[in-house]
Amino acid sequence: MYSALSADKTGFPNPQQESLGGRVQGWIDRQLTVGALQNSCPYASQIGSCIELPLYQWCSDYFVKLGQNVYFGDILHGINPELPDTFLEFDEQIWKMLYSYPYFLSRGMSKARSQVIQSLKMYFEAPQSQRRDQAAWLINTMEDEIKALGIDDDNLAILVFHLYFAINTNTRKTVFWMLTYLLHDPALLRVYRKEVEPAFNGSRLVDPFYIQDAAKCAQVNAIWHETLRLSGWSASIRLIKQDTVIGGKFMCKGNRVLVPHRLLHFDSRIFGEDTHSFRHERWLQSDLGRSPSWRPFGGGKTMCSGRFLARFSVTTFVATLLRRFDIEMVGDPPFPRADEGRPVLGIMSIKEGEDFKIRLSPRPVF
Repeated sequence: MYSALSADKTGFPNPQQESLGGRVQGWIDRQLTVGALQNSCPYASQIGSCIELPLYQWCSDYFVKLGQNVYFGDILHGINPELPDTFLEFDEQIWKMLYSYPYFLSRGMSKARSQVIQSLKMYFEAPQSQRRDQAAWLINTMEDEIKALGIDDDNLAILVFHLYFAINTNTRKTVFWMLTYLLHDPALLRVYRKEVEPAFNGSRLVDPFYIQDAAKCAQVNAIWHETLRLSGWSASIRLIKQDTVIGGKFMCKGNRVLVPHRLLHFDSRIFGEDTHSFRHERWLQSDLGRSPSWRPFGGGKTMCSGRFLARFSVTTFVATLLRRFDIEMVGDPPFPRADEGRPVLGIMSIKEGEDFKIRLSPRPVF
């Protein structure tokens, strides 16, 4: 039977006071260098001192590895070095699960999902002494409490799979879209780089929370919101518990109501003209973020609990990238088309074949 945890229980909450944000910042600091990119990105090309990468592939690979390392440490990589690629294979086909495709039409998605769950099971079967010091407090505590309820490793792995999915499915796509919009507007890219300068000492980020302060980094805040508005594909589903009338429509008990937030985000009565254009200035000097039509992370009990860490991760990564590298598109690729026809649980993917290459050139030492 479930019982609430005592507030003074040993080890609760987070006795080491180690923040997930600190883990994210440390990983980005170590893994966003020329040497680290050369070692971890086999799909990259070295041209002189520059590195060329396919942006969507890189953002996906980088952020799944980041999320995995921040929450689980290096152990999962040792168990299955191909786990990020396997997860991405599942994540890019998740629409088949949402549409309840039969197994014979979704073997690739189902196989990838099973492989991720199996890797997580092997992680929890490893001796705790080998992994607890590396894992985030959240993972260790979840394991202890779930096992205390008598749940075995098979079901523990399935439960944690949903967390692994939530950690990794949307940040990778959000950072891709943010960088894409910045690359197509070099003046705005320079604005972002300039505004975050006070958070750095040389190439090192020393005050990450400066970037999260909307009063100090209003442009970054607006760019973040506009990226979510244009790239989001989230929806809420609510069960009708009794017959009711909403807006003149009769709703029958037992049915479900689907609220597609993407449609709300394109309402010109709320967000102004040109709702299909990236205009970050619409968020400056306005209360749009408080509008009931603004639902990038869902709402109510199902609102995304990781929204603050997601923003921290994306904006910190982009700030550090622009501080350490000059970034440009290779050639003159068209703006990538979003895969609007396939449902996802958050941020849209791109259509197949729409990825494009970028060139990273190390900036002078400060």
